[in-house]
This record gives sequence, C-alpha cells and structure tokens, in this order.
Amino acid sequence: MLKKNKELCPICNESIKKQNIKSLSLNDTTVTDSRVTKNGTMIRRRRLCVCGSKVRFTTYERIHRPELTVIKRNGQIIPFNKERIFQSVKVALNGCIDQEKKTEQISNEVNEKIQDIGKDSVPTKTIGEFILKALKERDKIGYVRFYGVFKKVNDPKEYKRIVDTIH
Repeated sequence: MLKKNKELCPICNESIKKQNIKSLSLNDTTVTDSRVTKNGTMIRRRRLCVCGSKVRFTTYERIHRPELTVIKRNGQIIPFNKERIFQSVKVALNGCIDQEKKTEQISNEVNEKIQDIGKDSVPTKTIGEFILKALKERDKIGYVRFYGVFKKVNDPKEYKRIVDTIH
C-alpha cells in the first residue's frame, strides 16, 4: 500500500517537491520489465521510481474473477469450494497406490477445467463428469466407486455393467 504523505515519494521517501511533482501514482512510474508468474495467475512488473532516485521496485497484478457458484441437483446455489472436490476424489481413491499424489493431481485438473469454462456458475453434474473422466483415465477402482455414488447406483448388476465397460 502506498504511503499517504503528499510530500514524499511512497517508494523511496525522496521529496517530490524538488522534482515539481504534485502527486504521484503507479501510473507515473516507468515499467522496465513485465512477466507472467510461473503459475500464470499474476503479472510481475519491474518499475522505476520517477521522482529522481530511479529506485527499482516490483508490483504484482492479479486477475480478479467473480466468485464461482455451484448449482446443485435440487436447484440450490452454493459457493464453489475446491476442497469438496479434493475430498470427493480422496474418498474415491481411498487405499489406492499413490493416493495423495493422484488425489492432488485429479482435483487440480478438475479445478482448472471448471475455471476454464468461464462461467459464473457450474452445475454439479458437470463437476461430477470432470471427476469421472479424470478417474477413469488414472484409477479404475476409484472411477467405479465415484460412479456408484455420483450416479446413485443401488443394483449390483449395474456395478457389474460398469466394471465390464472399463475393461
């Protein structure tokens, strides 16, 4: 946060009266370098102070997306919570080899797909389909477990049909 002292530069604390600058904002600084951060969520800018000292500093710009909501089967709208996806995948993969690694990978992949949709609200059906697809590619047993809960399967014959389709 920039300091509110009107006589000193908020970056280097030099007097801005000497430079005949009435007010200073980040728009007055010189950008020397811009890069997207490694995870692609922010832009890093290297800047030079314009008050005369030419002090270098860094700012970060983050994209603010509107809060995502989820439309449940009963029509209820709730805030999106990526932890719920993580927990659902974790339960489906309970006891499998590399459970933690797979859970993290799948939940991150599903979260990215949801963000890439670009809408303010997503139905639970869409989220469930993303999870099913990811599980089918990585863990067949986890896929069958999640499918049974997601599709509300009660008949053992239905489970047999599911297992037969993935082999």
